[in-house]
This record gives sequence, C-alpha cells and structure tokens, in this order.
Amino acid sequence: MASYNWLDRSNPSIVVPGAPPRWTPVAKPDKLREDSGVFYRDQNAARYPEHPMEPAVQAVMTMHPQPLEKQVDLVACGSTLGNLLRFVRGDERPFRMLAEVVDGAVHLIRRENSPRETIPNIHGYGHAFPDANTTWDGSVRGSESHQRILRYSFGGLGCIVRYEGDGYVEDKLESKISRGKHQTDKVCSVEELITSLGDNEIKAKIPDVSTRLEVQAGGFMVPQSAVFDLKTRSSKRKGCDILGEELPRMWVSQIPNFVLAYHDHGVFNDIQVRDVSAEVRDWEKSMAKELSQLVALLHHIIGTARTRSEKKLEICRQTLDKLEIRAQTPGLPSILSPDLHAKWGAWLAGGKQGVGNNEKFVDNGGDDNDDDVDFADGRSEDWKHSELGWSDGEDSGGDYTACSQECSYCGRCSY
Repeated sequence: MASYNWLDRSNPSIVVPGAPPRWTPVAKPDKLREDSGVFYRDQNAARYPEHPMEPAVQAVMTMHPQPLEKQVDLVACGSTLGNLLRFVRGDERPFRMLAEVVDGAVHLIRRENSPRETIPNIHGYGHAFPDANTTWDGSVRGSESHQRILRYSFGGLGCIVRYEGDGYVEDKLESKISRGKHQTDKVCSVEELITSLGDNEIKAKIPDVSTRLEVQAGGFMVPQSAVFDLKTRSSKRKGCDILGEELPRMWVSQIPNFVLAYHDHGVFNDIQVRDVSAEVRDWEKSMAKELSQLVALLHHIIGTARTRSEKKLEICRQTLDKLEIRAQTPGLPSILSPDLHAKWGAWLAGGKQGVGNNEKFVDNGGDDNDDDVDFADGRSEDWKHSELGWSDGEDSGGDYTACSQECSYCGRCSY
C-alpha cells in the first residue's frame, strides 16, 4: 500500500514512494571484502529514535490521503509480528515491544536496548554482496534502505505491516510502470562521481535526533510480485535448508522471490534467483495450528490494549513459555509526534466510518491488570486449528468480531 526510502543524510529524510535497489548481478564475480562497519538493528529507530513509526505513517498518509475503506486493527512490523510468531512456535528468542492504541488500532513498536543498538561481531558478506549486485535507481540515489508497508487481513484483523525490502527483479515489473531512465545509464561528470563516492562511505550518516523528519517525493512504486529477499551463505552450507529457515519471515512480509548466493571465501559462483511463492503458501498450510494460535494471541493483545485506560502496554518475553503483558513504563514518548498523532487518528477514524454491519468495531475483552500468556512448550492445545481468513485486505474471509478464545477465533460465530 505504501513505501519509502531512508536517505543517507545528516537530517532524518525519507523519499516517498522510494524504490528498492534493482537486481544488477555482475557478469564476472570478483572476491569481495568481508563486511565491516557499523550496522544498526533497527534502521527506523536509529534514524528517528523519538518516533520510529512516524516515517511509515507519513508514507501511508502521503500515498493514501483518503482513509481505507476497511478498519485497521493492527499496525506492526516484520520484527514485532515475527517475534510473536516465534513465541507461538516455541522458538527461543527473548524480545520486548511496546503497544499503543491510536483510535482503536493497536500499534506494536520494536524496542531494543537502545534505538541505535548495533549488531555485534559482523562477519560474512550479507552487505558486501548486495552492494556489488544491486543498484539504486537514479530517482532514489543516496538511499540507505527501502521500507515497504503492506495491508492485509489475517484472522479477521485488518493489518498494516512494515518491513525492509532487499531489492526487486526488473523482469517482474509490470510494463505500465514508469521509472524513467536509470541514472546509472548516463555518463557522469567527475564532480558527480566524487559526490557519489562520498555518499557511499562505509559509515552511514546518523541524523540529528533534534531535527524533524523531512518527507520528499521521489521514486516509483514497485509491485510486491517483483520484490526479493536476499541471503548469502558459505558453499559449505549447500546441504542445509536455507529457504526453510527464512520462510516464517518471508510469510509475515509476503515476499515471493528469494535470492540465495553461495560463496567460496568471498567469491560468489552459485547465485540462485527463485520464485518461492508456492513454498510460502505451503509453509502457511503446514503451520495452520501455530498460525491459529497467533490469531488468538493477537486478538488477546488487541483486546487488552483497547480496554486499558492509558491505551499503552509493554509486551516482553524472557522465558520460553511465558509472554508478559504489562503496564508500560511511565514517561515513554508516544509513538507519533502530537500533530501527526492527531492526523493519523483522524485518518484511522475515517476508515471505521465505512465499516459495514458485518465488521463491527468491538473491544475483545481484557482488563487493566498485568497479564501473562502461558503456553505449554510454546503452544496451547486449547487454541485449536481454525480457518485463518488470510487475504490481501479486500475480503477478510470471515467475521471474527463475535469470536473469542474459546472458539479459537473460528470466523463462523454470530451474535
């Protein structure tokens, strides 16, 4: 539904809709240098720590001045939704996130130890390889990352989900899309080349935290069908199921293409570009039980957050089988600046005005007490298999507003 690029500038700046880098593999592979430098866990928090969700909201409202016709229940990112999915699957990984309600929509915000927490002990070629084999188009030159915002219905919930896109395959672009002539196709002056080299220093510019977010127009929309996820691995791991390890994350972000590049000491001689949409669908079918648990968990979190007086929660996982849902630490800033908070609330409210009789806006229960969600071995037998009602947001596939945990949000209950 929307997208934007972070620009590598000293003041926080995004370009909307932006565009992901284009897949431009080199004709003859050279030995690459191993990754080095500073890499942040969360680009949005590092570049705009006061309100990391604000760029996504700005992009949505810029590209959709009129509210959606469907109600929005959940606004999340690949990290927060992925962490909750890992919890119901029993995967061991601690996490912390914040939740805040804006006009009925529950926003899940990733929370690291620090907004500018870095990834330690970087090794491999996960950054060097895409730098050598993808190209930013001229209209988005100077970009640092591409962020995409999806809209879909999952388990009767209207969801908006942001994630970072690695790139796009030009052959999968629709012919009607106009992106103009690639800036890389023209001859550059010496001054332009020097400027370009300066923009591509290993250490990215860190924006001034006191500066307001700048939004400018540029780039072009790339369909989701052209977007890929990229992973690099040593050729020693060719016998491993690399795609299988990535499918949960690709399912959350609905990414249909996968680039897997194997190297021998930095030389990439085996590069696979695959359409894996069928594998993503098969994974979804095989995870029906776990995904029904995720539906129930999301309904529980949303219902609890909506009924709290302060409309804020903290969600924390420190042990394998317990998810803590508790009051948020006092004094934390709101997810949006006051002016945008009001505009976003009005935008969300406009969407609810179009909700029909079968899409009633209701609270799903909960109270003001702290809450623990317990699973035996990461799962609960009480939350049984159900029809998930996945869609692209145009047709929800079931009315879940009369459902509860007892029916595992089956989508077939009536009032």
